[in-house]
Amino acid sequence: MHMSNTAIVEGSAELHAARARYRASIGGDSHAEFVAAKVALIELGTGRKISEEEIDYL
Repeated sequence: MHMSNTAIVEGSAELHAARARYRASIGGDSHAEFVAAKVALIELGTGRKISEEEIDYL
């Protein structure tokens, strides 16, 4: 089975956007946005869902 290069490019763009969001949230005024950005980056980077307990730790 052949995988489409489009999916890889879209995934890379998503990961790039998540990294940019996370970097922008560092030192910002909203702790909630920082946590949300970090969770999104971790989930995209690892491919797994972050649990509520893990989010509470962040």
